Amino acid sequence: MRPLKDAQLGAFTFFASALPHDVCGSNGLPLTPNSIKILGRFQILKTITHPRLCQYVDISRGKHERLIVVAEHYDSSLSDFQKQGKMASPEKVLQIAYEVLEGLDFLNKHGMVHRALSGHNVLMDFLLTYIFNKCNNYFQMDVFISYPSYLAPEVIAQGSFHPSDRSHDDAPPSSGPKSDVWSLGILLFELCAGRRLLQNIEISERLKFILTLGCMDDIVTVLAEEHGCLDNIKGQPENVLELLRKCLTFLPSKSREGHPGLK
Repeated sequence: MRPLKDAQLGAFTFFASALPHDVCGSNGLPLTPNSIKILGRFQILKTITHPRLCQYVDISRGKHERLIVVAEHYDSSLSDFQKQGKMASPEKVLQIAYEVLEGLDFLNKHGMVHRALSGHNVLMDFLLTYIFNKCNNYFQMDVFISYPSYLAPEVIAQGSFHPSDRSHDDAPPSSGPKSDVWSLGILLFELCAGRRLLQNIEISERLKFILTLGCMDDIVTVLAEEHGCLDNIKGQPENVLELLRKCLTFLPSKSREGHPGLK
């Protein structure tokens, strides 16, 4: 584990999905609790070290499938900046994009997807950016934790299904590296616009709106018009606008190639 230097330690807790008490495996023995499986997987997560990722430190298992995770933490986040309602400079937007993409690229090369990218999980330490790496898919949660406004269209369309459901054997994964790129695009758009998207409406309406973007030719312009910030967005340099367009492409097969901004 790399030295944490000036970082603090933070903790979060969640409950693993409980298994039925009367269900056994094919060998007739009780099934291994999900919390035990997560404990095993966590040992690998502790070895994931990168300058742009908050370092996992330890995990503890409590009663009733409760798990407590300790990780590197910083008090400031992009969410704090967003609450001020200010636009970020183009230079700052590009810097944040590059640093976040460095972390995402490292995760993806190790077969992991963040799936919960938002202003809350992009922590700041004066000049540098750190991703709080939840890696929900690596914890094998049946229902992943994320922020509706940042969900990629393919994740919403896919919905959730239990991996043991045989009717979904050929179903594609509900998310991948390109889903993280969409979430980053929404975050960068908010920094350029000086406001958060899809606020003060029901979660179901947010998800519906994201899916309707598939009918739009220019998603960046549509989002700007819907949120009354067209001038702010159109005033961005062309390289920032191009980055937004690459991230906010509805069909991941058409764009979101690799990690835009790292090339």
